[in-house]
Amino acid sequence: MRAVSTGGVQRLLALPPIPESARAARRFVGEVLQAARAEEFLDSAQLLTSELVTNGIVHAHTDLRVVIEATPTWVRVEICDDNPMLPSQREYDDDASTGRGLGLVEVIADEFGVEAVGTGKRVWFRLGAVPGARFDQLEPPTGADSSAPITVIDLLGLPVALYCVWQQHAEALLREATLATFDENDATSASGPVVTSPLAGHALSALADAAHDIFALRDADVMTADVSVAIVSDAVPGFVLLRDALGRATAMSRAGQLLVPPSLPEIAALRNWVCEEVTHQASGLPPTQWVGLENDEAEPARVSESTLADVRGATEALVAADASNRIVAVSAAAEQLLGWAAADLEGKRLVTIIPPRLRDRHVAGFTRHLLDGTSAIIGQPMTVPAIRRDGVEVDVVLLIERRADPLTRAVFVATLSPA
Repeated sequence: MRAVSTGGVQRLLALPPIPESARAARRFVGEVLQAARAEEFLDSAQLLTSELVTNGIVHAHTDLRVVIEATPTWVRVEICDDNPMLPSQREYDDDASTGRGLGLVEVIADEFGVEAVGTGKRVWFRLGAVPGARFDQLEPPTGADSSAPITVIDLLGLPVALYCVWQQHAEALLREATLATFDENDATSASGPVVTSPLAGHALSALADAAHDIFALRDADVMTADVSVAIVSDAVPGFVLLRDALGRATAMSRAGQLLVPPSLPEIAALRNWVCEEVTHQASGLPPTQWVGLENDEAEPARVSESTLADVRGATEALVAADASNRIVAVSAAAEQLLGWAAADLEGKRLVTIIPPRLRDRHVAGFTRHLLDGTSAIIGQPMTVPAIRRDGVEVDVVLLIERRADPLTRAVFVATLSPA
């Protein structure tokens, strides 16, 4: 609840839920801080305001109100919307490129809070010295209302690492597709306009709120597990829309209309399975086991001829893969080392030469690298098992480098040598 003003500069800005509003909010905050002679808070206040306004654009789908009060010693900013769903911090990796809005607020702000207001909510943060007793103390966000009806979903044989990176990727994909939907050029995918809805965002948020135990399993290095998740029941209808929205967003990404990389086949299969398990089990059907994904058919390379020639003509044992995780070129020395003819291996997915027990983690790590550029193995030689054409595992020393290519997001070239 707001108390009596202490004489700071006070302003309010109403914004529509469009991408340009994040930029307008940053500019607005900058103008107020300059008027209040509070420039020392400028960078942090603009960053946090931009993050929270963007969250409102993506998840609330309502008009937004930015309220700021500033003095030379402290600044308080609040973002209000008319969607009652309270936000909560995601449990993605520290270097993830999405799901970090509330995490940034928690780290940077001196105080922050979330509260329901009428039919909507208010998210606020303060920078600087405590402004007396002007505002009530608010607890950090705790997610959905614990009294709301829930639906328990059993995910049998869940691939833990794959699931965690799927949530990170889905958040980024849905976020960018939602912003693209607002674009004045009416961005479309190969299968028609991408239309996201509050229900799809609500479904993904509800699933993320319930995923604490899954992320804990990943941190404990558990590969697969039978997991039960409790999601708020009113999010269930949104899972059909979520599956559709993410599928359309992936088509946009493949067409080069989004910066977020498209879902790899394993990620897409997991997405469909999770969404279907929620809708089926909510209607009373029994759970079904995750069975993984069979290696798909070979496809032609989507890289430049110069890259293909460089790899195929190398004297070292080289294997190159594109950003879709598909092998595009194999040198003669690599043929000899792996027992594969280049013509049989090129066009297949990289998991073809990776032992099955390691494939989920490979896909998870590859997706994470495409999302935020981090990797534990790029540029670092390491010994790993590979599968020869005859099915025998052999240890090889692997050194991966990322190369630019005009026809794809990136090409990954692995140099192999016997361990």
